[in-house]
Amino acid sequence: MPFNLEDPSVSEDLRLKYRYLDMRRSGLVSNLRLRHKITKVVRDVLDQRGFVEVETPILSKSTPEGARDYLVPSRVHPGCFYALPQAPQQYKQILMVGGMERYFQIARCFRDEDLRADRQPEFTQIDLEMSFVTREDIIATIEAMLATVMQEVLGRTLETPLPRLTYREAMDRFGSDKPDTRFAMELVDLTAALRQTEFRVFRGVIDQGGVIKAINARGLAGTNRRQIDTWTETAQVFGAKGLAWLKVGPQGEEGQAEAFVHALHRIGRQGHHDG
Repeated sequence: MPFNLEDPSVSEDLRLKYRYLDMRRSGLVSNLRLRHKITKVVRDVLDQRGFVEVETPILSKSTPEGARDYLVPSRVHPGCFYALPQAPQQYKQILMVGGMERYFQIARCFRDEDLRADRQPEFTQIDLEMSFVTREDIIATIEAMLATVMQEVLGRTLETPLPRLTYREAMDRFGSDKPDTRFAMELVDLTAALRQTEFRVFRGVIDQGGVIKAINARGLAGTNRRQIDTWTETAQVFGAKGLAWLKVGPQGEEGQAEAFVHALHRIGRQGHHDG
């Protein structure tokens, strides 16, 4: 055997060289079976809701998409090329016009992009299209699919309808339109509390129509200055000019500027925690 199947330190290059052996690893086998179960449940759910699975062509015409196409030369027509589909967009729209009101496909997609953590040249997506439906119909279909997958594959109950966030609420609370809601330290809007502050950095932002938001890092009142400086450097890497901070602990408030401390002291009327 070129390597021990249970050895987690084996290099990826060696595993790929002997892929037929690597596929015997329990983790990889488990992942393949999990993927199969998920795909089967998705097909069952959509079939019950009146969807028809249609396989669209892989060799197709190049159409404007979000990335570069993979091109395949034609032997029959020298100098001409097929394009591998970035998504079956054109075909599923033809299906809708042709009267196929509910379509889905476990679609292979190809995009000539640089490999990153959230993208790869070849991937599979659950592609579906519906005609004559509302936003609520679409959301209900996706929720039913997710809930059934969680129940039948993982044995976990997913309460529906799922919590919903508007774009504005997501940006206000998390600063992102795709937030991880498990993240407890949400943004807190301090604009109203600081509107009359004499702290010029904040006052200038507010006077220009901006907002002041903070993160309440509970339990971190004992953080030392070196760690705060490290956070400041991280913030600057992402475009911030600096990092304003205030610690609230058993000894009271401690901050960068006296005016800053006084400006935020009024927030204590709403209650505060060490942090």
